[in-house]
Amino acid sequence: MPLGLFSPFSSQLITAATGLTFIFLFHYVLRTRQRRSLLRAAMPPGPRLGWLGFGDNRHDVPSSQPWKEYARWHQEFGPIISAVLGNTNIVVLGTLKAATDLLEKRGSIYSSRARNIIGGEILSRHMRGVGMPYGPKWRNWRSLVHSGLSVEASRSYKPLQSLEARIFLRGVMDEHNPDLYPLHVRRFALSVVTSVGYGKRVNTLQDDIVLENIEIDHYFLRAMSGYSIVEYWPILLHLPEYLQWFRWIPEKMRLRDTRIYTHFLAEVRKRVENGTAMPCIAVCGLEKQKEWGLSDTELAYACSAPWQAGGSSTTALIEVFIMAMLLFPGVMYKAQEEIDSVIGRLRQPEFQDLDDLPYTHALVKEIQRWRPILPLAVAHSNVYADEYEGCFIPSGSTVYANVYMMARDPEMFPDPDAFKPERFLGPHAIPTFTAGFGFGRRQCAGMHIAVNSVFILVSKLLWAFNIDPNIDPLTGHPVFPNPDDMEGELVVRPKKLNYILTPRGDRDQTRNVILAEAEHAETEALAWTA
Repeated sequence: MPLGLFSPFSSQLITAATGLTFIFLFHYVLRTRQRRSLLRAAMPPGPRLGWLGFGDNRHDVPSSQPWKEYARWHQEFGPIISAVLGNTNIVVLGTLKAATDLLEKRGSIYSSRARNIIGGEILSRHMRGVGMPYGPKWRNWRSLVHSGLSVEASRSYKPLQSLEARIFLRGVMDEHNPDLYPLHVRRFALSVVTSVGYGKRVNTLQDDIVLENIEIDHYFLRAMSGYSIVEYWPILLHLPEYLQWFRWIPEKMRLRDTRIYTHFLAEVRKRVENGTAMPCIAVCGLEKQKEWGLSDTELAYACSAPWQAGGSSTTALIEVFIMAMLLFPGVMYKAQEEIDSVIGRLRQPEFQDLDDLPYTHALVKEIQRWRPILPLAVAHSNVYADEYEGCFIPSGSTVYANVYMMARDPEMFPDPDAFKPERFLGPHAIPTFTAGFGFGRRQCAGMHIAVNSVFILVSKLLWAFNIDPNIDPLTGHPVFPNPDDMEGELVVRPKKLNYILTPRGDRDQTRNVILAEAEHAETEALAWTA
């Protein structure tokens, strides 16, 4: 008679098999942890490996705002720290010197990107330059983007940025709901980057492109932050594809993104054919498409570079400025005094006034330092093993620059929590702080356009309005923001700000100047409106 499934002999077999399985797993975990411990002994210091799972630091790294925890580790272990997450070695650089030494001076080693399965592979299929590994494909992408975003090219967009800022002032002046101010900021930032990428403005807050960009931005930036478990356990990619739950949403988003980007490119191609196209990255790309052997989809993704994160970055910088003015009104009044003395009340500031507004220019630099909007920048990866300051850095490590920590270095920036434009003034001042835009060959190509957008909007906003906190209707007290209350994963921004914009000086005169300059800007903008 055959043995039953639950016969004593079968039970003994099951017990033995289960015991052997546990012994094997325990041995595997122990060996894995031993190998990692030996490797970690040579790597930069960091928290001890845990015993749970396969012995990594996943329980030490918070899922939200890890740069703050890394900053605490820097204080305990030093300027260069390391951790292990799944199968990934993490190295975090906490000083500007370390980041410069490795990411810039050793750019041939550290210019690649850390593998990003969700954002780089599934969502983008390696067609977004920000996540491309270093190589010929990335260099072609960089050449195309550089054609529209270089220092020289950025100068040609200044008239556009000025007219967008003038239209912005009219929009917020006529806005009766202060809660909608952020959408006007978003429209300004998005219109600039859409014009740079596709030669097309964003006219109103109701444009479909506004809502589409917000949705794409939100998901793309979250995907690039490396939030998914598959980033640390890529072995999950060996599951049957229908069981890979982590790819279901990004696959759908990729189809949507591709439809939008190729539609934009097709519009530019039509304008080129009928002779109405404005200078932009897409026009340059169409000229180079055959030479570089790019498909329409590849070119469409390349041309979307300014649009993908440029709008959110500029928006975040402007919101940091507004938060700083709410908390440090003395800085606002000092900048306004400088602007009034140079510009007067009969016109708005323009780019040609930059050299005559040193305090306002320094204020824009302090915005970038005070609350960095990319506190960990975008992760690099080293293509070869390396050694720095006596520490071993294995090849393929994920290397972060902790910009949050660098911006708070008391040796470089005494009293780092204070908003002090004076840091960037005087003969011994630091020229600028651009760590938030990245390092070396991977520094943000659109940095100059973003800084120009911030300068022109900030200077015009300070000329036109006082930025005052809203009053709590229940307490009657002003509502001030918490400067540490930021949200986001890759790009961070202040949480909801409660403020009101009040026209300065003679209100009728200020209003008339805003209306007149906005009307003139609308005429100039016709060339950019498809």
